[in-house]
Amino acid sequence: MPLPLTGKGVGYTCGSLAEAMVDRNFGVTIVTPRSRWPLPLVEVIEALPAWKRYFPYGWVKHSASRSMEAAFLSYLDRCRSRRLAAYLWPSASMELLQELKRRDVMVFREQFNCHTRTAKTILDRAYGRIGVAPMHGITDAVVDCETKDLEAVDYIFCPNQPVESSLLENGVSKSKCVETAYGWDPVRLSGKNRLLPSNHGLTAVFVGIIGVRKGAHLILDYWARSGVTGRLVLAGRMEPVIKEKYSDLLARDDVTVLDYVEDVGSLYRSADIFVFPSLEEGGPQVTYEACACGLPVITTTMGAGRIVRNEREGLVLDPYDAVGWIAAIRRLAEDTELRQRMSVAALEHAQRFTWTAVASRRREQIMGRLGYGN
Repeated sequence: MPLPLTGKGVGYTCGSLAEAMVDRNFGVTIVTPRSRWPLPLVEVIEALPAWKRYFPYGWVKHSASRSMEAAFLSYLDRCRSRRLAAYLWPSASMELLQELKRRDVMVFREQFNCHTRTAKTILDRAYGRIGVAPMHGITDAVVDCETKDLEAVDYIFCPNQPVESSLLENGVSKSKCVETAYGWDPVRLSGKNRLLPSNHGLTAVFVGIIGVRKGAHLILDYWARSGVTGRLVLAGRMEPVIKEKYSDLLARDDVTVLDYVEDVGSLYRSADIFVFPSLEEGGPQVTYEACACGLPVITTTMGAGRIVRNEREGLVLDPYDAVGWIAAIRRLAEDTELRQRMSVAALEHAQRFTWTAVASRRREQIMGRLGYGN
């Protein structure tokens, strides 16, 4: 795990999967620069020396990568008698990948976004549509590096159908792609309290980075044009370009902007629907959590993950279909019976995607490819 192990973001996803995969016949060890999240069932190796673990991560990031890969190989040396799989989260060095191949270690990779060539195309177009230079940081060199990494691994976990499609479009063999999903934690979403006071009309919630990639600018526009009585609540860190170019929409009386919400379940319990016009995703965890809280979802193919099916748990639309989005918001605002049916469907379908269920399937996928149970 090349990033610090925390209870947020990619670290949260990695740790949740790891702990839920553990059983009496399947152990998990995470090698990470540092950890601030206790995972009782997982062996966690912190690669940074103790005195470096308290510095801002940006200060020690370069040395952390070298230390982490050395610690990873050292751990493999101590486990030669066991049957091992290396499960890498981007970005492992090519040197590490080559060494694992030399040692005949089976390598799995987590593909938590689309192939960077596909993502770059999508995001270049998205920034161009709003008249600004791309701010995604995906260069041709990044694309080339990822392409080589994908060639070097044995299997790639694809948490979303668009992720798998993007890999196939860019020359990755289908035999490498392993279909999977992300999930949600019943404990994390438990409780009855609501973050927001009750409100007249519809409460639509968006959770995630309030940026171009997630389509935040689109939902601001669609909400304003829908004319629905209620409020749009956006929760997350805001990309500067959104604040600069959409200040008028952000300033509307029926728009509320929150920072990162620790108790996200209390936010979902304050809402009637979840809106997520994401342009590029891996497996959007927020969508799984919204469904687990019984929210009907309006989203895109990218944002649906493997949980939202059109006209069942919600509505799945092209992100740029303004007419469709406006109609969908109005439809769910007006049709309480439809919202209730979709809420029930979302709650029911979400049971297939708890971290325990998702991790159990991943464990079986890894063990099957290692030759167990054949």
